[in-house]
Amino acid sequence: MDILAVKKKIKADPVQPVYFLYGDESFYIDQLGEYIVEQTVNPEMKDFNFSVLYGKEMDSASVLDALMRYPMMAPYQVIQLKEAHQMRNFSDLLSYIQKPMGTTVFIIEYKKSIDKRFKIFKTLSGLDTSYESSPVRDYQIAKWIGDYVKEQKWTIEANTTLLLAEYLGTDLQKIVNELDKVMLNKKDNTQITSDDIEKYVGISKEYNVFELQKAIGTGQRAQVAQIISMMMENEKENSPVMIISMLYAYFTKIYKMHFLRSATQKDQMKNLGVSHSFFLGEFQQATSVFSRHKCEAIIDILHEYDLKSKGFNYPSGGSGDLIKEMIYRIMS
Repeated sequence: MDILAVKKKIKADPVQPVYFLYGDESFYIDQLGEYIVEQTVNPEMKDFNFSVLYGKEMDSASVLDALMRYPMMAPYQVIQLKEAHQMRNFSDLLSYIQKPMGTTVFIIEYKKSIDKRFKIFKTLSGLDTSYESSPVRDYQIAKWIGDYVKEQKWTIEANTTLLLAEYLGTDLQKIVNELDKVMLNKKDNTQITSDDIEKYVGISKEYNVFELQKAIGTGQRAQVAQIISMMMENEKENSPVMIISMLYAYFTKIYKMHFLRSATQKDQMKNLGVSHSFFLGEFQQATSVFSRHKCEAIIDILHEYDLKSKGFNYPSGGSGDLIKEMIYRIMS
């Protein structure tokens, strides 16, 4: 979702009878819902002509009753229905959706994917004021972080976006909370660095999965051993599943790079799924350390230890030793 374009469209003509915000990504739904309220609700009349309803607490009769009320000393009222996916008999609102009140702005926040075979969802999704909020995929998160920081008039180092993406996952609100924390506390300039992430977010700039990958890719066995030893002292932030999945993605890219030597930089970036040419050199370097056949063997090792980390043919506990054993085999 291009949130800025959507906001621009809303701002041009905010008073609409029905807004339908839906999808599996709640972050954008919350943002747009509040933005529509800002654009439509007169602060002086908020107590009289603005109501927030929660789907879990409402049924269709109660919602319809609120929608049919007339505004007090104003041309319209605003009704915001949050968590609409939890409402009983939501489909009973269809008749209102088909013929809404001209004196009500109805904001529906439905935090779930919909089945357009049902008439109410087909009708709602067909509105010009219907906006779907789809999840940002894991491979898109680093770019999303960069774009968000840019919107705030800040900058962020390319490797720092990857570090945040891996450790914070795809929870956009969590990412925004951590970035906002950095921007709120940092006073000397407007660039976010790995030092800032370590200071304010708590992710080590020296002992993390990306530094581990760099050391592996350049064949620095002693550095690899030191990094993995330090990482295993904080297994909460460096789970075996995360490390294995990251190394699997890393060696898959190295393997692909063997077949992309003669490709253009643009094609290499596209096939490897990297957002910046900065990262290509690392994979090119790693191909001189790990041959195609070695990459194939390592990917098999990672499959084996993925199963072990989940309890197959390996006793519970001792995950630190498990990862160290896996790294030893990779570097052998």
